[in-house]
Formats: sequence, structure tokens, C-alpha cells
Amino acid sequence: MRRWFFLLLPGLLCWCVPVVFADDTKPELDRNQPVEITAQQLEVLQQQRQSIFIGDVIARQGEMTLYAEKLIVFLQPDQDQVERLEALGGVRVIQLDRIATAEKAVFYQLEEKLVLSGNAEVTQGKNNISGDEITLYLKENRSLVESSENGRVRAVIIPEQKQEKQ
Repeated sequence: MRRWFFLLLPGLLCWCVPVVFADDTKPELDRNQPVEITAQQLEVLQQQRQSIFIGDVIARQGEMTLYAEKLIVFLQPDQDQVERLEALGGVRVIQLDRIATAEKAVFYQLEEKLVLSGNAEVTQGKNNISGDEITLYLKENRSLVESSENGRVRAVIIPEQKQEKQ
């Protein structure tokens, strides 16, 4: 069980919001760091190829931390590879000054795609982007922010202050 988790969490954690806010400092996730997950309960469903962490879930690797009420890991049929990972309830991912929040986050391992839904918001420093759904396409280094028919996406971008020479 430990083996599959080391395959999946770095994938989820490496998305880390730089896709939404590009800057000169791109924090790297050290995949060699240990992954630590705590929860109130862990249920492994061998037949369904699922592992379910429930209750105040905290997953940490290096400078990245994921918080959720529930974390479900889905393995691919007949393989020990992760198909997708779903974090549900009060989802919050933090790395340095970058914070992503949503009601639900789904990471598709093979596609390297992360979908944040339900009041999705990504913040870096004072910059902020929000919508009903934020999709991060990691392979393509692009993102898509969408809102419902009646809603609107919102972006607040604060220009950098240049230091004056003395």
C-alpha cells in the first residue's frame, strides 16, 4: 500500500499553482522527501482498488501540505499505478506563499491534470484567482478558470513594486 502512495502524492503535490501564477521563483517539490499522511481513519478496499483516508486528513511532503476531510486513492485496474486521487471537503493545498482551496480536488495521474471545483480559489501572495472550477493542465503548463452561467471568474493581480535606486 505504501508503494502506490509514493507514486500518487508527488503527482498531486507537484501541480502547485505556478501554472496559474508564473513567477521567477519556481519552488520545486523534492520527490525524495518522505510523504506523511495522517487521518482519523484509513479504509482499504482491495476489490474496488481504493484507499480512503477519512477525518482531518493531512498529507505532507517537503514544503507542500494538503488538507481535506477525505482523500480517496483510485488504482488502475490490474496495476499498482494510481488512476486518480480525490480530495473532498475543505480542500486546501499550501506550498510556501501559494494556497489553493476548493470543496473538491481531483488529480488525474496519467493526464497530469488537476481539477479544483466548488468555490475554487488560488492565491499567491496578494494575487488571487477564483471561479467555480479551476483546471490545471500540468503537461501543457496552462490553466482554465470557469464559472457557472450566472457566475464570473475573478482575478486580482497586484503589480510588483520596483525598488528605487539610491
